[in-house]
Amino acid sequence: MRSLSQGQLKRLNAIHGWSGTLLGLLLYAVIVTGTMVVFAHEIAVWSMGGARGPTHLTPGIDEPVRTALRPITKGYLEEVLIATTPRGDLTVFPHTHAKHPETGEIAELGTVFVLDRQTGDVTSRSDGFVVDEPQSFGESALEHFLVDLHVQLYLPAPWGRILTGLLGLAIMGAGVTGLIIHRHVLRDLFVAERPGGRLASARDRHVLAGSWALPFAFLLGFTGAFFSFAGSVGFPILTKVAFGGDQEAMLRTLVDQPATHDERKAPVADLNAVIADSEARAGTPVSLMTIANYGQANAEIRTFHEAPAGQLHRMQIRYGGVDGAFIKVAPIVGKQPSLGADLVGLMFPLHFGHFAGPLSKSAWVGLGTTLAFVVVAGMRLWVRRREGSRMWRRFGRAVTVTSYGLPLAMLTSAYAFFLTHAALDAFWWTPAGFVIGAAGAVALGLVLGDDMRLRRLLGTGIAFGCLALPFVRMATGGTAWAEALSRGYGTVLAIDLVLLALGLGLLFWSRQVRVARTALMQGAAE
Repeated sequence: MRSLSQGQLKRLNAIHGWSGTLLGLLLYAVIVTGTMVVFAHEIAVWSMGGARGPTHLTPGIDEPVRTALRPITKGYLEEVLIATTPRGDLTVFPHTHAKHPETGEIAELGTVFVLDRQTGDVTSRSDGFVVDEPQSFGESALEHFLVDLHVQLYLPAPWGRILTGLLGLAIMGAGVTGLIIHRHVLRDLFVAERPGGRLASARDRHVLAGSWALPFAFLLGFTGAFFSFAGSVGFPILTKVAFGGDQEAMLRTLVDQPATHDERKAPVADLNAVIADSEARAGTPVSLMTIANYGQANAEIRTFHEAPAGQLHRMQIRYGGVDGAFIKVAPIVGKQPSLGADLVGLMFPLHFGHFAGPLSKSAWVGLGTTLAFVVVAGMRLWVRRREGSRMWRRFGRAVTVTSYGLPLAMLTSAYAFFLTHAALDAFWWTPAGFVIGAAGAVALGLVLGDDMRLRRLLGTGIAFGCLALPFVRMATGGTAWAEALSRGYGTVLAIDLVLLALGLGLLFWSRQVRVARTALMQGAAE
């Protein structure tokens, strides 16, 4: 590889620094929220107090589903979606497709039933265009907010996804330019930090963390940009150009449809038997089931599974809707197995890190945390080299407020959820809690002139917020530890313990920072 000249390296360094600095605060927000939502499902179960039953479909759902669908008219039986809530209850959603009067887009129109898993009783019912109303499906307001914050920074569609897609490209660009600038990557993986807290020492930490995070940055940026642009830009353009704006025609091409067109009435196959057979074939539980043309002779059942052991792809299995006979294992996209379908299937595990369960998710959290540190450290380096400018000093204050204020605001959103989910609208108060926490961090940043003191106060606030949150959860009606132990709610206990460990670790770090600062001031005085 040809060595770059000093001028070329200088230009690359400028591109790397300016791209990371101008978009750094937003990049940090996307990375930190993405790191959190790696465990989105676990957060949902924890926030709801634990799952009373399995959070996947199991044999035994046939009779409750049939009972719920019995009064539904034929028009709403075009498709039936069956899933579970974070509490382990059943969600049954018979629907058709119609033009939404507000958006003008084709959307799902139907009725959502939430069924008690143990008794089969209907605990809630919602009618209409409810697919964008997560409370109708028994979702957790806390999980929904955190996911929405990551996916589109809580901005209206499609602008939020477009912005996060551009940020994904920015992460890729920063990774590529960083790789070229730091040509001795293997050596940098084991660089030793210089003592004394000098600028070189801060740079060494940035280089060390960045060298380890470079492959992950490129992977995260590419897959994140794919997900953001596919729904907000790619599919709308494809629909317009290739199908003349006909969304149904596009879906018929991308998603394999039932082979026959027969509207005669016919009973639906035994769902319990289908689930049992599907689990045996896939080797993993059924996470979702759909029934097309429910109650007709051309009905078809599809089951969806997370990737089996040793594989990265999710699995979809098709069954006859009347006889329950196995048809085939179908690709996630398209009608036949293809390289494109395989590549699309790889995007999910590579972005979310769920291909090896909690172990791979934990690795993704560690890499995400490292990448967030790289972004913040890079912005701090850029500011320290320009600290003579008043504008850049103010930007440095914004870096401090964002890097500490975002985790603090996410904590306050959790507090708002637990304090309101029993009696108030948690889907409104959870984001309001985030705004309150963010506003508090900004106010501290405006009032305090000492950046080190600001960091210590915000860090201490995060620490005590982590320590107190499990007790607030239990005090507001959440599952107590003794009950969680007796019922096997491992997720509840695990997240509470992680919060306590984080809180104690942050308090220890805050104390170390205070001791180091005191020693530095005493040395300067001498």
